[in-house]
Parts: sequence; C-alpha cells; structure tokens
Amino acid sequence: MRESSEDMFLSQDYPGPSSQASQASVSSRRTRSSTIKDSQIMSSQDMETQKEMQLISSIIRYLFMADRNKLPIQKSHIIKHILDGNSKVFRSIIESVNIQLSQVFGYSLVEIEGNKYILVNEIENDLPHLTFNDNHKLVLLYLVLVHIFMYGESCKEEILWDFLQNLGIITDDNFQHEYFGDIKQLVTVDFVNQRYLEKVIKNKNDPMDFEFTWGSRAKNELTYRSALQFVADIYDCPIKKWKLQYKTVQDEEENARE
Repeated sequence: MRESSEDMFLSQDYPGPSSQASQASVSSRRTRSSTIKDSQIMSSQDMETQKEMQLISSIIRYLFMADRNKLPIQKSHIIKHILDGNSKVFRSIIESVNIQLSQVFGYSLVEIEGNKYILVNEIENDLPHLTFNDNHKLVLLYLVLVHIFMYGESCKEEILWDFLQNLGIITDDNFQHEYFGDIKQLVTVDFVNQRYLEKVIKNKNDPMDFEFTWGSRAKNELTYRSALQFVADIYDCPIKKWKLQYKTVQDEEENARE
C-alpha cells in the first residue's frame, strides 16, 4: 500500500511549530547569556583601565609635588605612597607615566643612581631649563656650573671659592651674601643634594680631597653649548675662541646624536 503524499510529508523528520519555538527560545537565551558575558568582560577591562589611569594621575601629581624641593624622588616612596607597596606593577606603570608626562606636560622622568628619579623639561628653547622658586639661587647656580665647565668640567672647592671671591660674592672669612644667602650651604649641601653638583672623591683615604662636577640634574637641564655661549656673550666673542671647551661641546652633541 503506498503512502499518500501527505503521509510521506508527515513521516519526514521535520520539526513542528512547537519545536521551532523551543529552539528559538534556547538560541535567544544563549545570545543573551553571551551578550551578558561579553558585557561583563568589557566592564572588567574598563574598570582595569580606569584604575590604571587613576594610578598614573596620582603618580604624576606626586612627582610634581615631590619635585618642588628639587631633591631626587625615591622609587621606594612612589611604591609606598601611591602603589600601596605593590612593587610588581611599578615598571609597567612608570612607563605609562613617562609617556603622559612627555605628551601632556613636556617633561621626562629620568632615572638616576638606579633607584631615584628627577623631572626634566623636554621642551627645547634657547634658555637653560634650570628651575628654582628662588631666582637668587638660580643665578648663583648658573655661575658655578659655567665656571666648572670652563675650568675643565671639574674644579676643586678652593678654586671655586677663589672664583666667587673674585666676583665679590664671598670673602675669606664670610660666606654670607645679602642677595644669595649662605653660599657655602648652597654649594656644598643644597646643590649637591639636588644633584646639580656632584662631589667626586679623588683620594679614598681623604674625603676632603674632592672636586665639583656637574651633577645628573645639571646634565639633563643644561648643555655645555649654553654654558659656553653665556661666556661668549659676555666677552662678545664667537664660542670657537675657546678651543678646548668648544671641542667638549662638539663631543657632547655628537654623543647625543648617537
């Protein structure tokens, strides 16, 4: 007996209306579940990004506040005060901080001595980037740095005192100046602590046998060319007149290009 076309049609394994509705419902639930999971993942990522940006902003605020006294900023202090002691994230977060400092503020965070940092102005102009709240200190510092460079990039303490004495800034028995203040304190303590100057010990057995050189902050905020140009402007001469110093300028600029 042959089946009718209707029987043949009904005998095929096709889903009926109720089955199709059930499948649609399951598919809809799966889609909603997938959407919720994707939303949760995106929300979690957004929260992590927001948390990282808050950390970056907090570190930048801390750096600008800590830089006011021009003392190097301790890595351990950043970890303690901003990162709640979590040193594992320091390296990655500080790279992001440096990018923001450069792109937004025009500053660079320079690492010195392995575990300390200084802020350096990246914006190029014709003026040295030495920065002080007290302009009196800035003038004295600039004179000292220029003299050290012109003397051969380093000089003994007594040579520096002779220079300042010839300028009438100090006398044999008086390091106080009405405009600059305590010269000896500024040069031997403040400028050294701020890394504008460095004391280089020449004799390990004699801590008093040392010379002053430019410190890491001075090297980042000032150039040999600007120091030599300052002298050349005073004497109204081309900088090439000082052959030894000019050669030092060229060497510095060549090293910077490499």
